[in-house]
Amino acid sequence: MRAEAIQKLVGRPVKDTYGRYVGFVVGFSVDTSGELKSVGVDQGSGDFTEYANDRIVSGNEGFIVIPSWKVESEGLGKDVEGVRRRAKALQELASEGEVPKTLYEEMFSQYSTEAQKIQDAYKSLARQMVTRAQELDSQRGSLDKFLVNVKVQFRAGDIDEAAYKVASEYCQAMREKNLRERDELERMLKFVTEPLSESSPTEPEAPEQQAAQATDAEN
Repeated sequence: MRAEAIQKLVGRPVKDTYGRYVGFVVGFSVDTSGELKSVGVDQGSGDFTEYANDRIVSGNEGFIVIPSWKVESEGLGKDVEGVRRRAKALQELASEGEVPKTLYEEMFSQYSTEAQKIQDAYKSLARQMVTRAQELDSQRGSLDKFLVNVKVQFRAGDIDEAAYKVASEYCQAMREKNLRERDELERMLKFVTEPLSESSPTEPEAPEQQAAQATDAEN
């Protein structure tokens, strides 16, 4: 998205992928080619956040912010697949005698190190996701308590039906939006916390051993 188009969105409201308001666009930065680098958002109460372009998409009504845990999860998933493909290719080449043993061991060690880094990143991400899920659970409790108080006041005649209806509809909408993120977090946590053994390179037998086994099989 180029600067000319972004400029029209300054001052417009920003939502997240679940439809919750995040704030208003106060500015943006672009790279030397004029493409979007980040968006500055006024979140109210003096809070300002700058969102990188990988967390921003443009919709019909303006910018939409993608949760950080979702962006990181998708990025790690691509890293896992990349390590898996390369490790498999290396193993196949080694079994065909196309890779010298010393070079194979060096490259295998590199892929193992990369896999361990991904494993550690997944553990860190899982902790962040658990914390976010707990925040959503806490918000749900607050919304439920507030809604009960509103119901009591309406039943007691302290507020009219119009005020009760507005509060009730708002709370219900917020609960549904939070629940969508909570459900998605739960699904993604199962993926994030699964062992990465299938994605991690596992060392095959050395090419010399495979060749010897093949000779024995022929005899």
